[in-house]
Amino acid sequence: MKRALGLAAAAAMALAAGQAAAQDWPKGDVQLIIPSGPGGGFDTYARVLARAMEEDLDVKVVPQNVTGGGGLRGATVAYQAKPDGQTFAVFNVPGIIEPVINGESVAYDVSEIDWLGAMAFNQYVVVVGKDSPYDTIEDMKAAGEPITFTAYGSSGVAANRILCAEVGLECEIITGYPSNSEALLGVVRGDAIASVPPISTATAFNAKGDLKAILLMTERETPEFPDTEKAADAGYANLANLGLIRAFGLPPGVPAETRAAVQAAFDKALEAESVKTWAEDTGSAFEAMSGDELSALIESQTELLTRYKDVIAGN
Repeated sequence: MKRALGLAAAAAMALAAGQAAAQDWPKGDVQLIIPSGPGGGFDTYARVLARAMEEDLDVKVVPQNVTGGGGLRGATVAYQAKPDGQTFAVFNVPGIIEPVINGESVAYDVSEIDWLGAMAFNQYVVVVGKDSPYDTIEDMKAAGEPITFTAYGSSGVAANRILCAEVGLECEIITGYPSNSEALLGVVRGDAIASVPPISTATAFNAKGDLKAILLMTERETPEFPDTEKAADAGYANLANLGLIRAFGLPPGVPAETRAAVQAAFDKALEAESVKTWAEDTGSAFEAMSGDELSALIESQTELLTRYKDVIAGN
C-alpha cells in the first residue's frame, strides 16, 4: 500500500513539474526564423502567424529573416538552435528535401525536425487557354506530339516534369519567365499550350476567364475550378502529394512539457479569426495541418521526389 502511495505521489510530483515547466514558457520573446527575405510568401505567412500567437502570449514573437541557399541556411540555423522552445521556424518544403535526395551535404535531418504543423499546402493545377481544344490530360496524350508548357522557377519546372513523367506525356518546357503570372500570360498569348501553376496563382490570374483548367493536382474541393477532374479520379493519385508546404517546426530535443506549450500556442494561432480573415481578405491559401498530417505528407512527398529525382534534374 505504501509503495502504491509512493508511486502515486511520484507521478503527481512529475505531473506538477511538467506543468510548471510548460508554464515557464515562454521565457521572454520567441524567435521565428524565416528562410527568405522580407515580403515573400514564407515571410508573409510567418508574420501572420507571429501576430496571431502574440494575441495569446505576453511576449513578442520576433521574425528573423535568414536568407541564403534557397532556404537551406534558414533551415540550418533553425535546426541548430538551442532546444528550449524559444526558437521555431517556417521551413520550405520540398525545398529542404530536394538537396538531400540529390545527395548534397546539408546540416540538418528532415526526419529529426519536430514538426508542429502547417498553414498551407499550395498544390498545382494544369491549365490551358480558354479556347484550347484540350479538355483533359488524355486529350493531350492522344495528340501524338509533344505538348509545350510554360514554367517559372525550379519548383515549377520540377512540378511540370513530374506531371509529364507520371501521366506518360511527352513535354517541352519553356522557361525564363520572371513569375508564375508571366508564365500564365505566355499560355494566353500562345507561347505554349499549357502550364502547371499553383492553384492560388491560377485563381488570381484567371479573373477574366482566360484559362481553362484540365487537371487539379489535389483532392481538395476547389470552388474556383468546380468541374475540373482531380488527380485521383484521372488515375494519377500521386500527383496530389506534390506542392509547396508552409511548414513550421522546432529544433530536435525540445523537452516534452515545453514542446506541448509551444504546440498549444501554435494550434491556437491557426484557429485565430485574424488568420482566417487575412486568408479570406487576401485570397491566400490557408489549410491548417497538424504535425502528424504534415509528417505523413512530407514522407509521401519525399517518396515521390525520390522516384523522379533524375526526371527533376532533367536527366
